[in-house]
Order: sequence, then structure tokens, then C-alpha cells
Amino acid sequence: MDRWFLCKNFLSWLIEHNYDWVPKAKKNTVLYCKCLDPVSGKEQYKKVNPQELLRSIYTKLCKLEKGGIISISNIYIKLPYMTTNRKGKPMRRWRYVPIAAVASTYRKETVAVDGILHEEDESATFRDAYLLISNRYDAPEEVAAVYVKRWRIEVFYRTAKQELGLTNCHSRSEASHFAHMELLFTAETLLCYAKWECNKEGAEEALSHCEMVRYLFNASHRICCSEQQIQVYFDTTGDRFSRFIEKFWPPQPFLLLWNWCHLPATA
Repeated sequence: MDRWFLCKNFLSWLIEHNYDWVPKAKKNTVLYCKCLDPVSGKEQYKKVNPQELLRSIYTKLCKLEKGGIISISNIYIKLPYMTTNRKGKPMRRWRYVPIAAVASTYRKETVAVDGILHEEDESATFRDAYLLISNRYDAPEEVAAVYVKRWRIEVFYRTAKQELGLTNCHSRSEASHFAHMELLFTAETLLCYAKWECNKEGAEEALSHCEMVRYLFNASHRICCSEQQIQVYFDTTGDRFSRFIEKFWPPQPFLLLWNWCHLPATA
């Protein structure tokens, strides 16, 4: 998830509902290192800054290839939990929860293309290193791979706003917004399939997402209605989308049923 969702109450809620979380550590994220007190010999939790952790292992990171990871052990985070006092009143307390702290470096040559790991934000960084934290301390090697997948969500969110009209629903009805979102996901699914269908043989030049929207959904059309039939004429390139249309267009026009998704009732 994005760094802006790094809220301890939200992290506790995710853990209680059996969800895993993997965000970037921010500059002001307070982490704790479990160590032994040299005087008393008891275990204690010492505050540590994410940037200090990166600085301490940066030499080891430089010996690895770009994108290599190092898992830092004995790192904890303080999370709240609700309990009751002697009078039975609810109160909030804190406990130390073990987490996975994974340090890695980003590839500078891929920043302009992907924009995945290098962001001008409040993330904790040291030179070209960054720190990921997760509740899955039992699988630290999977943390970085899971976080990189988050960028696909960001790409879809951008295209949904710019090309599919995500923010163009001005209705005040909740059902209308649900219908708008389901139609948007349906359109994106059809776009992905149509793009694959048109380009899978490699005969034509690959189309971008914006071109697919312009050629497939924004094609001009006209509708002719009579008492016995409804005719729809699309002004689009037949040879480009012929295989795609044949897969979804029903053999009998009067049985046109689009059952891709269930849309809630709208006014």
C-alpha cells in the first residue's frame, strides 16, 4: 500500500482481520530494535530511525546487485490494542510487534519508466536505498516482490482517471457510483482482452491503452429503432477488432445479454 496509509490504528485493524501489509517506511516512522541491556542483562527495545538502519547496512547493500535485498532482524513496531482496566472501562495500550524490515536499492535507469521505487516524498531513504516494513516477518524475502506489484494498481488508477472517466460520475446515489465502478472495470477488462486479441499474433503494431480507448469505445455509432428491431451501426475498423467482436457478439441479435457483471439497481 501507499506510504500515506501508514497509520498504526489501520495496521492493527488489518492484522486483526488477517490481512498483510507492506508499505514503505517514512522518515518519521519509529521502529524499535530488540537488544540486551549490558547492565541488567534483560531484553529492552531501543528506538531506531529507518534512515539509521539504512545507513548501517548500506555497505552490504552496495556489494549486491541493484534490486538486491537485505532483511534486518529483531525489528519491532509499537502498535495499539484495546483492553479494559480494573473498573471495566475500555482503554488503549501498546505492545511491541515483530515486523520484517527489508532494505533494497532501486535501479536508476528504470525510474523514468516504472517510477516504482524512487519517489520524491517522505519515504525513509539513504542515497539510493529504501526500507520496506511488513507484518510478515516470517517471509521477509517476499516483501519486496509484493510491494513492486503495488505499482500496477497505481498505473490502473492513473489510466482510469485520465482515459476511462473514473472521476466523471457526478451522481449522488451510492448505487450509481457502484454501477459506474463496475462498468469501468468491465471496460478495462475488455480493453485488456481486446489489446491482447489484436496483438497476440504480432501482425500489427501494438496499440497503447489510450489508442485502444479511442478506437474501441469512442468510435462513433448510430442507432436505428423500429417497432420490431433495433440496429446499431459502429464506425470502427472491422478488421482490427473482428476477432474480438466475434467472441462477444451473440449469434442472435435479439438475445443480446451482457452478463459480464451484476449491476445494482439504479434510479
